Amino acid sequence: MMVQSRAGWSAACPDVGQSLIMSYPPPPPGPGYPGSGPQPPYSPPPAPPGPGYPPGPGYGDPYANNQTNGMSVAAFITGLLGCFGVLGIILGFVSLHQISSRGGKGRGLAIAGIVLSCLWIAGGITLYALGVGSDNSSSSGGGTGSSATAPNKPGEVDARKMKIGDCINDAKVASTTAGETVEVDSVKVVPCTGPHDGEVMASFPVTGTSMPSEQEMVRLASDGCEKRLTPKIRRDPAANSLSMSYYYPTSSSWRLGDRDITCVVVSATEGKKLTRPIRT
Repeated sequence: MMVQSRAGWSAACPDVGQSLIMSYPPPPPGPGYPGSGPQPPYSPPPAPPGPGYPPGPGYGDPYANNQTNGMSVAAFITGLLGCFGVLGIILGFVSLHQISSRGGKGRGLAIAGIVLSCLWIAGGITLYALGVGSDNSSSSGGGTGSSATAPNKPGEVDARKMKIGDCINDAKVASTTAGETVEVDSVKVVPCTGPHDGEVMASFPVTGTSMPSEQEMVRLASDGCEKRLTPKIRRDPAANSLSMSYYYPTSSSWRLGDRDITCVVVSATEGKKLTRPIRT
């Protein structure tokens, strides 16, 4: 049914009982749902690296040398053994050069091998020096003879270290005949109240810068000790049973600075020992 309004406009009115149907626009989508506003374009996933190209950062360098240098291992083992001298040092430096130029592991092993080899060499030099010094330590010695160089033995002293008043036992001198010259390594200092081969009573230096000949050295020792010991021996009650001996430098001990002649009072009877101190 059509109805005309006062303004001249017309509208369609539904019949009674007819439902009124109205059209509404759809509500805007809520936040967080697809379609809520313009979406940024998606970038495509990165393409895998092509053949022949190394992977990007974070994947490691396939060309890096991560192997332990063989020379460094050899240098370390050689340094531990210590019986190859400078070989460990040479291997160590060669290894360090290779690691610097080619890369690889083992720098610490190479340095340790060098240090160990140096320690072995230094220790060997020290022991050799101590041994040579001990072998070259010389002493004045001999019943009526010369001295010799030798290391001190347990319980014995270098003949050059004898002092006035020491009572000594000298197996070499005791086993020689009168007037024979022998080289003496060392002597044993013993109590003067017990059996002993002799008692040190005097000592004096040999003058001059050059060593006298063997014959001249014997003459100097004989004359010098006789001059110094005779007055002392004469004051002892058993002077007639006493004699003298002396120790003087050899050529090897002279080069080491030995200049002293040592005078010793002994028994006049060959092979007999003294049993008390000399009374002066």
